[in-house]
Formats: sequence, C-alpha cells, structure tokens
Amino acid sequence: MEQSGIVKSINGDIAKIAFVKKTGCGGGCSGCKSGCPVDTVILDVKNTENAKIGDSVVVSLEDKALSKMNFWAYIFPTVFTIIILLGSLFVLNSLNVSKYELYSGILSMLAMVIAFKIGGIISKRKNTADFNLKMLKIMTNYRS
Repeated sequence: MEQSGIVKSINGDIAKIAFVKKTGCGGGCSGCKSGCPVDTVILDVKNTENAKIGDSVVVSLEDKALSKMNFWAYIFPTVFTIIILLGSLFVLNSLNVSKYELYSGILSMLAMVIAFKIGGIISKRKNTADFNLKMLKIMTNYRS
C-alpha cells in the first residue's frame, strides 16, 4: 500500500511524516456534510530520498504490517468482546443470576473498552520499523 504525506521534521536520517487518516466512506465530506474528523498520524520513516521539511513524499507499507495494524484495531476488540459476552451469558445464566443478560451486556461493553485500550497500548509500543515503512519518492517540493 502506498500513502502520501508531508515531511514535518528531520532528525538525522529519520523523517517525521504526517499522513492524513483516510475515512471509511472515501472522504467525500463536502457532499455528505457529516462532519467527520480529519486527523493526522505522524510516523518515523528512514529518509532514503533525502527529503526536506515540507516535501510531499510517497511511503509504502507492506500488506503484512497493515494486516497487523488492522488486527489490533478491529479484529482483536471484536473477538474479545464477543468472547466476554458469550462467556458471561453462559456463566451468569448457570449461576441463576437474575437479569444476567443486562450484566452480560455491561460486561461486554467494559470488555470492548478494555480491548481497545490494549490494542492502543500495543500499537504505541510497536516501533514504526516493525511496519516496514519505506520512502519511495518525493512527489512535490514545497520548499522556497
């Protein structure tokens, strides 16, 4: 996968590049007026193209790394929440707890929050070198 970004700073041979997060709908915000937030992600990438601050660059990301990111962001929280929901339904029902469905729902919501926190912690601990980001080329030069 290739993504373009803007070089925000240079520290030795590492460039901090800002990428605009893609929206799930495709980003036609002017047409739908839904007010989706426009966030950026800043990642460290080895400056193999001798880019300068303000340059627009293209960076590649291996599909395997993207799959790992998607797992921790989406799949892990979903599976963890479903396991807690089904497990708590079974356990609380077998213990004859009244309103076991309500308690299971509350536990699964709590599990979802915990799963997203765990995924966020793991993502932050990962070094961007683990994602195999590679600077491919400089698209445009915004320097004066």
